[in-house]
Amino acid sequence: MSQVVVRYPSVVVLDQSLTDRRQVLKTTGLAAAGLTTAGCLGTGSDSANNQAGSSGQTTIRWWHAMGGNLGETVEALASDFNDQSDTVTVETSYKGSYTETLNAVTSAIGAGEAPELAQIVDLGSRLAIDSGAFVPMEEALPSDRIDWSDFQDPVIDYYSFDDTVYSLPFNSSNPIFYYNKDMFEEAGLDPESPPETLEEIRAASETVVSDGIAEQGITFANVAWFPEQWFAEAGEPLVNERNGRADDPTEINLDTDVANRIFSWWSDMHDDGLYNHAGVGAWGAAQQAFLNGKTAMWISSTAGVASATAGAEENGFELGTGYYPTPGQTRTGVVIGGASLWMTRGLSEAKKQALTDFLLWLSEAEQQAFWHRNTGYFPISDSAVQLLEDEGWFDENPNFQTAFDQLSETESSVATKGWQAGPATEVRTLMQDGYVSMINSDVTVEEKLTSMKSEADTVLQDYIDSKG
Repeated sequence: MSQVVVRYPSVVVLDQSLTDRRQVLKTTGLAAAGLTTAGCLGTGSDSANNQAGSSGQTTIRWWHAMGGNLGETVEALASDFNDQSDTVTVETSYKGSYTETLNAVTSAIGAGEAPELAQIVDLGSRLAIDSGAFVPMEEALPSDRIDWSDFQDPVIDYYSFDDTVYSLPFNSSNPIFYYNKDMFEEAGLDPESPPETLEEIRAASETVVSDGIAEQGITFANVAWFPEQWFAEAGEPLVNERNGRADDPTEINLDTDVANRIFSWWSDMHDDGLYNHAGVGAWGAAQQAFLNGKTAMWISSTAGVASATAGAEENGFELGTGYYPTPGQTRTGVVIGGASLWMTRGLSEAKKQALTDFLLWLSEAEQQAFWHRNTGYFPISDSAVQLLEDEGWFDENPNFQTAFDQLSETESSVATKGWQAGPATEVRTLMQDGYVSMINSDVTVEEKLTSMKSEADTVLQDYIDSKG
């Protein structure tokens, strides 16, 4: 995933062709892997695109960030809805990575040409709310139309602010641990008992590397999402103001023991030849390093379960999964990741009704189960989970069960609810680039954490100042 720093605004727009649901069904189980303030925004409510066509068919534009087989599954869902609707057509458009999609939506809002429905990355939520450009989903889908209590608590809690659901959870995930069971067995490690802490990962890495079983012990993309998750597991908020949920945060907690523990472990693993640094945002490269046998272990999103299962089978080894490793003995739980769906303000009544019909359909258990089976992302409702259990899905696919068990055991806390900040993309980039400096220069972990904190605090304050 390429990294683009959001400077308010910049835009990168990509494009993707449509695919048919039948093709996705043939490949079931396969998957890939700044806004100005509200007063300056237009949503395009007077544009021709905001009216129903002369045929009586109402068109809904859905901009999303799902590429590869994930994108094919999005297209399949839209195609299936269109086939069963006589009055609504959903047109999907791939806009690139999460950041690129956020930039595209930003630019379109400013130009009064926003899509009716936008997929926005988890940490873009505060930015979206501050823009004033979107209708809170709880207003668009009132409780007499949808049962919000059916949604899984950690998922719906993440996208709720001031006790209001602002967006519809869509591709929800958390990080899990993947490992090559065959390599573990060859190294004399218990293939049914994966490492649970960072120190245990180091010990397992030392064993597989010293025995010549793998070049390095573990790989994962250099993305800030992983240290954010380690903060949550340790029960520590990443930023102040109750992790940015009470108010705009002004400080990041990189001057703490848990920060030093995380980044020291990560840096030392690289220096000692135990960690394969695939690169900043290099989700795909990390996955390939693991599947090709360069490493015995890998950390990634639950969205990788389907493709990893297929990749392990293709490469002739048994895949194992485990809970996300903790930086210490404390295990508080993980934070929901992924993205959610936001409804643009200023739509005509026809557009609002059409979009409501689509979102209600998309939230049904059958669609959520289909989404999960083909990607690894969570179905967002308890009813969808029940449907999958009744089908025996988890019995037949235990690697999909790991993430659900991990989520169910997550404690609700300030830390696990996840941090929020308007300039979250910039802060994440600072953390990722900071790690590169740690492994490519003589600067110490402590010195770099100090400079990272100073830069991030400035970015947080600048955002507050920009709102006036």
